[in-house]
Amino acid sequence: MTDSSSASLIRSPPTYGSTSTTMDDEQPEQPLILFAEFPSDLNRDKTFALPLARELSICDTIDPNSIPVGQASIASEVANLSKNLIGCGVLSLSGGIAMFADSPNAVYPASLWVIVMGAIFGYFCLLIGKLCDMTRSSTYRECWQKTMGDDGSTVVACINALKAALANLAYSTILSQSGSSLCQTIGIEVSRVSCLLIITVTMILPLCMLKQIRVLAPFSILGTAGTLLTALAMIIRYMDGSYLPEGAFYHDIQPTLQPSFGTTNRVWSTAVLPYVCMLFEAFVMHYNAARFYNELKHATPARFGTAVSSSFALSSTVYVAIATVGFLTFGGNSDSFILNNYSANDPLATLSRLAISFSTLTTYPLVFIGFRDGALDILEIPAARQTNKNLNILTVILLAIITIIAVFVTDLGIINAVGGGTFATAIVFVFPALMYRSAVQKMGPSSNEMEVYFALVLMVFGIGIGAIGVIQSIIVSIKD
Repeated sequence: MTDSSSASLIRSPPTYGSTSTTMDDEQPEQPLILFAEFPSDLNRDKTFALPLARELSICDTIDPNSIPVGQASIASEVANLSKNLIGCGVLSLSGGIAMFADSPNAVYPASLWVIVMGAIFGYFCLLIGKLCDMTRSSTYRECWQKTMGDDGSTVVACINALKAALANLAYSTILSQSGSSLCQTIGIEVSRVSCLLIITVTMILPLCMLKQIRVLAPFSILGTAGTLLTALAMIIRYMDGSYLPEGAFYHDIQPTLQPSFGTTNRVWSTAVLPYVCMLFEAFVMHYNAARFYNELKHATPARFGTAVSSSFALSSTVYVAIATVGFLTFGGNSDSFILNNYSANDPLATLSRLAISFSTLTTYPLVFIGFRDGALDILEIPAARQTNKNLNILTVILLAIITIIAVFVTDLGIINAVGGGTFATAIVFVFPALMYRSAVQKMGPSSNEMEVYFALVLMVFGIGIGAIGVIQSIIVSIKD
């Protein structure tokens, strides 16, 4: 491994408990070897050499100085991870329950699905962090290249970019609908398209010009607070009966949006799968997982696991609250954007629309960064050309594409169900499981083989649920 054609990859074993994240620069003549640690699984003083140099079809060498050094605290990571999760997906969940039931009892299996999916998606987010640690990768595509080779890496980058773009499309849909409703509340008639264009140019574009996730942490906290405020307002309206037939706002809304309950509960049929696919969409942020891991200060899988578990637990709690309360208020007529069910004359609903608009605005750039990073990967733009000017030009182009599509697409439920069942399945279940299997195989026999089997079983589960769910969502959409 000493000749120039066999130059290897390098990753020095970190010193746990130290504040230094730099490489050892005192012995540059030593053979270059890639190391991988598993501090969450093994004793921290055990390091395993990973002889990947000849096996990985990537660039021959990695500059040790190019290895990213994170600055974000765990608290900052939790704030941004939670905000990346608690976005538009939660507002379609009540409508998702209505796709398979109109019985109030449906909230129990629906809540169980939230908990199960939250745990599974959190695990795969941590697995991507492990892969970043094993391969010293800074992007999702780089993880693929260092474990699976160049073949398929462009497809991986495309799917990651499209998944983030689909989430931004859903956010644009929310902002345009909320903006139009808010204007109607104050007696101003503004079309959805006009609201979309105004909000995009004056608010979304400046936020999307930001280049790093960690600078958004203060806004993320406020955005999450806005979603929690919406959940509280929905709970109050459920408790005070304002939308019951004798309630104050019942006659303000269209008959198709008024509460409707029965005994239908098809939880044990394929009718539940579109709702599960919406959960796929609600819990996916894995296109940003590599960036989150590398922006974490003193990043290790153990520290990243703390941030991931806290974020997914908080998100699951919020999802259960909003999904169940929205459905218990409106039943089978729950809309795919639940705030559409609430009266324009309801002050709490108006406050919720304001809060959700702010929350969505603060989430938009978090997801857009993933879209832009994916586009940079696809275009294979080197770091030297990723200047502020070029990034800003790319931002304008990508945002214009999303906005044009958002003019014509308005069904939030179908966006979340189809997007969750297709792109999310690949990004969350398929790619990480395959990458982890390849990385562990290259290490030789190890104690991680059981985890490989576990990840592969979950991968098969995710593919099955996602595929059937997408088909079912399309069928329901055509019937409607």
